[in-house]
Amino acid sequence: MEALIVVAHGSKVESSNNEIKKIVDNIKENLKDEQLSVFYAFLELTEPSIFVSLNKAITHGCKVIKIFPYFLAAGKHVKEDIPAEIKKFKKRYPEIEFTLLPHIGECKGIENLILSNI
Repeated sequence: MEALIVVAHGSKVESSNNEIKKIVDNIKENLKDEQLSVFYAFLELTEPSIFVSLNKAITHGCKVIKIFPYFLAAGKHVKEDIPAEIKKFKKRYPEIEFTLLPHIGECKGIENLILSNI
């Protein structure tokens, strides 16, 4: 069993957080792979935290967990905070494979995505 966790910043504005939840719901609806569980997490200001979502994936029996930083640029959260949290889990669960995926700004085709919306 594998997991994908979409990690966003988190906001005091509920509608902003709901956008992330909707993206995850859309991913789940479009999934053809029943072996992939999809979760969302926030780093600040709202729940669930990355800690909670990682634990939820582990509780669901996921042995491969991929973390997608929903951030446009590689700031402190992408470079330090998310990797630090993953490092803690790797130490606690050495039998589980944790992979930090590229953040949005480094995703292949981001330029085409932007151009497709003009």
